[in-house]
Amino acid sequence: MRRVVFVDLDDTLFQTSKKDPSAGLLAAVDREGNPLSFRCGRQVAFLDWLSKGAMVIPVTGRSVDAFRRVTFPLGEYAICSFGGVILTPSGKPDPEWHREVSMAAEGTIEPMVDLHDIVALAAAELGIDVRYRVVRDAGLPLYLSVKHNAGSASEMVRLASAVSPSVPEGWTLHINGNNMAFLPPFLGKDAAVAFFLEHLVGDGPILTVGVGDSLTDVGFMRMCDYMMAPSNSQIVTVLSSQSPSSAVGVGET
Repeated sequence: MRRVVFVDLDDTLFQTSKKDPSAGLLAAVDREGNPLSFRCGRQVAFLDWLSKGAMVIPVTGRSVDAFRRVTFPLGEYAICSFGGVILTPSGKPDPEWHREVSMAAEGTIEPMVDLHDIVALAAAELGIDVRYRVVRDAGLPLYLSVKHNAGSASEMVRLASAVSPSVPEGWTLHINGNNMAFLPPFLGKDAAVAFFLEHLVGDGPILTVGVGDSLTDVGFMRMCDYMMAPSNSQIVTVLSSQSPSSAVGVGET
């Protein structure tokens, strides 16, 4: 049986040196070509084990440009920009998925501009030093990205609390560390993985594995036969904060 592995990248297969100073193997560079993210030996071994005999599909919030700055090979396909783009082996977006996303994106431009202004005003009023932009990929406006310039996760929580009442219905406010994203209803890794499974995975029986660290990964991970997460991930932190009965369903049959 063929095995298909859908795997997140940042904080799953590698991370910045600030998050893991012991990781010394270059994994990604910034726009200027400077080292940005690194892998440790265990992460290298994990991917080697995971990908042996499998079809590996990266599923990342990274834009296509940022994905291409990853310095090690990751298979022929890739799902980028929180599911907004599916890259084919040719290196170009899958045309059918691109058409679907393009039609959906047209109706979210105005609320995205409004959210941009709301974030700008709230950050100025709270004195929080962030940068923010509408992420465009493959020619499409996909989501609003906000990052803290000094890497403060606590200040991002403050900002998220201030702007969350203004998030339109159906949108997702995702925060993980010093990163925040406002995702419109059509955008999600799970939607892209569902399309991939239906149209691109090929014929015959498959065993699917979903690997990720963030709450935005749970949707696509749940679509797979098996789920995996790093022990220090946001997913595990949330699960660990729950009582044992609510986490594992004690007493249910």
